[in-house]
Amino acid sequence: MRARLWLRGDWLGQRNEQSFLWLHLNDGRVLAFRLPTAALADDEPIGALVEQFAQDQRGTLLEARFGDGVAIPLYAAPAAPLPALPWGDPRHHAARDFAAGLDQEVLSLLASLNRHRQWDSLRNYNRLAALAPERRSRRLQAVTRFPLLAAPVLLSAHRYLEFAGGKRHAWRNHDARVLEAIDWGRDLTGALARHYGISKGLVRSPICAQMWGDTALSHRRLLRLLDGIPAHRRPRACGEFTQAIDLFNLTNLLDDDADLVRLGATAFREGLEAVCAPLQERFAPLGPAFADCFDFIRAALERARQAHPCPRGLTAHRLELAWIESRGFRSLLVASRRWHERVWDQADPEQNWDQQDRTRIAAILGEHQEGEAHGRELCEAAVLVREGETMHHCVAQYWAECRDRGTRIFALGIGAERATAQYQFTLSEARFSLAQLRGPHNAQASGPLMAFAQAILTELNALGRAPARAELALDLSARRAGQSSAPRQTRRLDPAGERELAAVLAHLRPALADGELLRDFIAGYQFHGGTELEPQMDVGDTLELVREPDNPHDPQAVAVRWGGERIGYIPRRVNADIARRLDAAEHLVGHLTRLDAHADTWGRVEFAIRQAPAH
Repeated sequence: MRARLWLRGDWLGQRNEQSFLWLHLNDGRVLAFRLPTAALADDEPIGALVEQFAQDQRGTLLEARFGDGVAIPLYAAPAAPLPALPWGDPRHHAARDFAAGLDQEVLSLLASLNRHRQWDSLRNYNRLAALAPERRSRRLQAVTRFPLLAAPVLLSAHRYLEFAGGKRHAWRNHDARVLEAIDWGRDLTGALARHYGISKGLVRSPICAQMWGDTALSHRRLLRLLDGIPAHRRPRACGEFTQAIDLFNLTNLLDDDADLVRLGATAFREGLEAVCAPLQERFAPLGPAFADCFDFIRAALERARQAHPCPRGLTAHRLELAWIESRGFRSLLVASRRWHERVWDQADPEQNWDQQDRTRIAAILGEHQEGEAHGRELCEAAVLVREGETMHHCVAQYWAECRDRGTRIFALGIGAERATAQYQFTLSEARFSLAQLRGPHNAQASGPLMAFAQAILTELNALGRAPARAELALDLSARRAGQSSAPRQTRRLDPAGERELAAVLAHLRPALADGELLRDFIAGYQFHGGTELEPQMDVGDTLELVREPDNPHDPQAVAVRWGGERIGYIPRRVNADIARRLDAAEHLVGHLTRLDAHADTWGRVEFAIRQAPAH
């Protein structure tokens, strides 16, 4: 053993006086333990403790003996702890001396990786500092050159460093091929490209030579999106992500299997700055604007089902993704704004307006006033319509949710300021939450109105109104058990919106040849064995369709196999009809219809599906 360091919990800023021990072993590893309070500075059992961990190079032990007590190993503790004590305190000096004896190059590299995740744990320190010199050097070079891509393969990303212990914090993205490329000096760029499913060009780009912070999208998903953007328009520094956070948040809400490479190549093809700046200028704040888009998309989906040939299994999120891919973010925001500003026409039969609905829902609060602030609960459909006409937004569309799901709408005012608040009801908890607060034309409400909306929420959830909430919960439970909800009332699209919706639906339906049930590109092609089998493939080859009802990501999943090897899936947005046919024992067959080795992976292999000829 090279060194040891004793500290106490309260010296480390913890709310306890437990003993903590750091050991720097002769093999280069650092170990840390949480011990009973009475063990502080008791060096006698250290030798036996070291023996128990001598052969545990991977850190699998979760506890060990320490005299008459128990030692808990701390794999996610800092390798070089600094106590929360004055600089001149002898205990602080002892901690600095301990840190000075460690591998300074490794400590500095790990600290440089810290952003929204912590990397400078002793687990990660040991993975580098305790290696043989040549392997240590190669791995340090890999992390230095490709910090964003190599660090998650070699090391563990911690949400925070901690002193509780009891966790192994094993590798999360271990890849033997990447490790082999690092340790044997082989094609690391290619290995990282295969691991993340991205191009070598993106691996080499400046944006991957730096660590990123929180980007709303996971780093792996954002890499795929960036891979679709033309190389000369990709961001060069992660600071450029800030302007696109609202767009990334929206992307996170879309289908989990959304082809982000294709999304990058379509919606972001002009680059982040060129796409985001005009949107911020015209529609800021973008967060609420995109939230409003979903109301519009749900109305568009209802319209698609009523008046257009609509792909089976189409959902609101898939329709929104298709709109963004085919027409861009700006088109979606413009169409949403036009739709929200249209006047709700009760006399129009196409509005899906139930003029016979004279239901009045029970008020939970009724009216509430605090000084100049006043709020009124809206309990009738016609009153919601008038509120929408006055405020120029789509609150009338929420009547079915008020009647069938317990949502409550309030008209708020402070002086001349007005806003509409939506409170959602959680049946299992019999409590309300503030879902939306919008001013005229869906503008953002002021701070005082927001504070008043929160005050109304407190009143809705007050103990004195528990009987009213319980009665509402019982009524909703009985309603759900006895009948299905009425259709949503939707404001019709304007002529321009109808044309755009038709174009988006056409984007979802590639042109079919006679007898074809589906024609599309294979999804996930880059993540399966397709690229390796590509030299053997040819147009006209037969493809096997295999249902995967137990697929954890999509119960409608249909795998596509070539020569018995899975090369991808039918895209989720169009797989429902094929899954239904296969489940009904229909005999379907697929064929390769286009194979372009030079195209992006998301558009490289096109397939078509037909019913198999009868024998």
